[in-house]
Amino acid sequence: MRSAPQRFIETWVDAVLGFLFCVVLPIPLYANDEPFVGPFDASELSIVTTAVAYAIVWYCGRRLDAFPGAGLNVAQVAPVAIITYALIAAVLLLLRLDYSRVQLFGSGFLTVLWMAVIAQMRGRYLVRNYAVTPHATISTLPRLPTCRWLDFDDVRQRRLRVDAIVADLSDDLGEGQLAALADAAIAGVPVLDRRYVVENMTGRTPLSGLSPNEFGSLLPSRQYLVVRRAIELALTVVFLPLLLPILAVVALVVRFDSPGPVLFVQTRIGRRGQPFRMVKFRTMFVGVPGPSFTTSADPRITRTGHFLRRCRLDELPQLFNILKGDMSWVGPRPEAASLEKGYLRDIEHFALRGIVRPGLTGWAQINQGYAHEADAMRSKLEYDLYYLKHCSLWLDLVIVLRTFAVVFRGTGAR
Repeated sequence: MRSAPQRFIETWVDAVLGFLFCVVLPIPLYANDEPFVGPFDASELSIVTTAVAYAIVWYCGRRLDAFPGAGLNVAQVAPVAIITYALIAAVLLLLRLDYSRVQLFGSGFLTVLWMAVIAQMRGRYLVRNYAVTPHATISTLPRLPTCRWLDFDDVRQRRLRVDAIVADLSDDLGEGQLAALADAAIAGVPVLDRRYVVENMTGRTPLSGLSPNEFGSLLPSRQYLVVRRAIELALTVVFLPLLLPILAVVALVVRFDSPGPVLFVQTRIGRRGQPFRMVKFRTMFVGVPGPSFTTSADPRITRTGHFLRRCRLDELPQLFNILKGDMSWVGPRPEAASLEKGYLRDIEHFALRGIVRPGLTGWAQINQGYAHEADAMRSKLEYDLYYLKHCSLWLDLVIVLRTFAVVFRGTGAR
């Protein structure tokens, strides 16, 4: 069995062609003379700083694109590029160094364009072949346009090139199959477990087959959680004065839209199963009976409430829950105490969501949206377990960037 071309080849071709397009191509447009021939002046400095900025954005883009989902797009690349190029321009300004603004910011635009186009082309045209064993495992794998699942025995007979082998290692594989997998690994073909593939292609950690041996992998780095807590506190303190006028306007609108209190306070379950009082802007009429969850086209929602829920403005008061330490910017969404008991009873491992603080937004929120039925909550739990397993700065950044896109589209809300 032969391996398909390695992924790092594709990665480096992408990086080199992008460098030529974003850094080298604009040089003739602004350079007054041949660069790197005479003294080191504004032209050379512009080329070096542009190359550094491109390398940073490209690296960040590849890290963000490593997680399953919609793939890298302008909404994710543009903020990273803007921050990177703006910081470099600020440093040059503080140091009073002369440079070409056309080169620097023009390269930033080309970088965003290049990475977004390449990500779309990769997602649409790059198809990877996987040999699967046993054959019945093919039906359990996700149907994705970028993956082609082939029978392992057929691949061996036809001597096809594949990117990897997917094996259900929980199945009782025969000695012949194990020997064939060993030979493939020796030949340089990666051998992947089915659960690993499903997890990394869907963004969900399957509940089926989850054993206590895997619980340790769900514990995020304590050092990262401490650093993240410090960062989110600082950001909350910085942005809160800017958001106070918005909070005041929304409070006035809620107050005059319908009778009742401005804020809605509900007991939710947070980290390690501890209850806390989560605060939101009220979006429902007071005194109208109904279930403890929101239904589709719920008649209890006020006119203002529909808009606030669609734009997620009703969640803004939870900034004070973040300051208090009950919540984080990113994490599993907290469930109402009245619903949590039923979920703990009916859904295995549901309590594992309490490993970290609940979040204002989360991996399940941007991928699935609102859920309360048992099957939907099992799917939501699988997203939350994936987040716990891969909790990192990069995943949190992906969630924050994609949250802005979700809020802009107004999807996933009730």
